[in-house]
Amino acid sequence: MSGMQLPPGFRPSQPQGGPGGGGNGGPSPEEREAAESRARQQEEMKRNMIAAMLEAPARERLSRISLTRPQLAAQVEDLLVRMGQQGQIRGQVTDEALKGLLEQVSNPPPIKSSVPITSAGGRTKSLGGGITIQRKRDDSDSDEYDL
Repeated sequence: MSGMQLPPGFRPSQPQGGPGGGGNGGPSPEEREAAESRARQQEEMKRNMIAAMLEAPARERLSRISLTRPQLAAQVEDLLVRMGQQGQIRGQVTDEALKGLLEQVSNPPPIKSSVPITSAGGRTKSLGGGITIQRKRDDSDSDEYDL
């Protein structure tokens, strides 16, 4: 910092644990280490539970998916853990069953709209609930240009 000049009135910030940093309100290093240890232990338990639930081909498929699409793999792992805790899984999950779970997670069913869309003509649509969309006719909308 020898070559850098600070504007008048500015001081370099002090490290969190250094002088003037008392009352920082953050977790102590021991608490942080304990929290990290708990998180590692929970992750290890989750991995062991998933490994016990899946047959070898399904385990291999899930590990390959975790390399390419980690978010999808995490969703499927969470779903497997939840299903295992609720007792919905009997025996080991096969590769075919894992494919079904992957389809469910990656392609959720479309949300059904409670408001039906009806067409009252070529340029007017009624969305129900008093909402009507009406397009205005433009010169470029002429039918003579339609092929």
